[in-house]
Amino acid sequence: MTYKLTEHFSLQELTKTTTGLDNNPTAEQVENLYSLALTLEQVRACIDGLPITITSGFRSKDVNVSVKGSDTSDHCNGLAADIKVGALQPKELARLIKKSGIKYDQLILEPTWVHIGIGVRMRQQSLQTNDRKTYHEFTG
Repeated sequence: MTYKLTEHFSLQELTKTTTGLDNNPTAEQVENLYSLALTLEQVRACIDGLPITITSGFRSKDVNVSVKGSDTSDHCNGLAADIKVGALQPKELARLIKKSGIKYDQLILEPTWVHIGIGVRMRQQSLQTNDRKTYHEFTG
């Protein structure tokens, strides 16, 4: 059975992992995933309803270590997702999100996906990386 968080996003797709490790969120993390799904609905609206593919959502600590995620990753709290949209290039997706007025903590343009984190601070920080080690401001 699929547990829908919002109209277009389910708990299953936001917790999917290919690591084989346990990736079950706590009740608090599910609440965070609901907030994240609401933000993703806003992203979907700003891209004219195109479907969004979640490449990484919630990560348990073990999953985060396995995928070499940051020790401070908002993925571990259910507050971040890495996304793709069909044939839309990641740079264009990041540009559309940045210009949309959607509130976020971090928007990171990665080489093949876009990271959006809603965190606690909501800094509207926009970054870009080519190597996942060096980050600089993404001006869009």
